[in-house]
Formats: sequence, C-alpha cells, structure tokens
Amino acid sequence: MPAQYPFGTANDRYKKRLFVESGLNFTEVDAKIVEPYAPPSPQLSLKEIKIINAPSHFHQMGISSYKVQLSLLFKDKEAYNNYLTYCGWTHKFYDERGVLYLGSLESINPSPVWLNNGLDSNQDRNRGYKCVIELVLIKKDGYDKKHRFEYQDTEGHWAETDIEEMADAGLVTVVQADGTPVLYFRPNGYITRAEFVSFLNRTRRFVERMLRE
Repeated sequence: MPAQYPFGTANDRYKKRLFVESGLNFTEVDAKIVEPYAPPSPQLSLKEIKIINAPSHFHQMGISSYKVQLSLLFKDKEAYNNYLTYCGWTHKFYDERGVLYLGSLESINPSPVWLNNGLDSNQDRNRGYKCVIELVLIKKDGYDKKHRFEYQDTEGHWAETDIEEMADAGLVTVVQADGTPVLYFRPNGYITRAEFVSFLNRTRRFVERMLRE
C-alpha cells in the first residue's frame, strides 16, 4: 500500500509531489518537477543518521539514507521566492511509486528561463525559474517498523500491546540519558508527578509532529 494513495498498489504510477514544511503543516511546492529526474537512490556510504528531535526508538536504528536530484520549474519569481522562504525546513517527497520520503535540502542551483506561457507581451511575466535541488532523504517506512524494542517485564501483561505501541511512538522512554536501553518498564509501578508531566509533554510534541506530516 503506497503512502500517497492508500487504495492503490505498489505497481501503480503516481504524480511526483514535493512538499516543504511551512510552520504547523506541509505546503506543496508551487513548481513542476521536470526532466532530468532519477528516483531516490540509497547512499551506501552512510550507515547511520543521528537525529535529535525524534522518537526515542529512532536513535538506535541504522537508517538508510537516500539522495535525489530534482529539476523544479517555477512559473514566476514569486513562486520561486516563496519556496526559498521555507527551503531550509523539512521536505516531504512522494516518488512515482507513491513512497513517502522525508529529508532536507543539500544544495540548490537556480537559473532564470523564458516561458512561452502566452500571458502577454511583458517578458517579465513570462520569465520563470528553473532550479536543480538535491535532497537527502529517509524512507518513512524505514522507521515505522513496530516493536523495535521490547521490555523484559511486559510479556503476558494485559497492557503489553499498548505499552509497545507507545514505545514505538516515542512516548515511553526506551533509552536512558547515557544511551543504554531501558530493560524494565515496571508496568505495575506508580507514576510520579514529574513522569506524568514528561509524558504529557512528549504527547504534545507527538501531536504537533503528526499535524506537520
């Protein structure tokens, strides 16, 4: 099941779409993806990516990195400038198979071009911008795998599934401050006020991240 269209199949072909984070949500880049284009390719030299603001289980995984080069054709300078405003933020890219990637801009190479769009005789209005950008991406399915870590004292507990789901979402700590894994969840233990506030804050950040995506 592709991320772009949940009722399609992996063999279907989809429109390539590029979004950029613009605050609390993602906005589609107002440009056409033109040739030359090549699908995201794995970067074999990079074995692990360190990300600070991510679910706790995310830090302990070796994640494949991808790179893609896109040729973007903007219809005018305003559309190009709008992209420049947010180009330093997180990008979201759907490839032709509907697969979702998240990543950031590595380089951009713009150049003005003349468009035969028939608007009027004013050449300034017919001038567009073509830029070649390179993105470093992570395949979203690569860090959506379930139950990467399991506590040693939750097997058979009535809340085992709920605990695993919360750990997968990064709402329950699975790694200590020194980087060692948390082995025991203590499912029947009491929660302190500080732990409760910390859990609420993680939940807030999780909801904000879901809204952006």
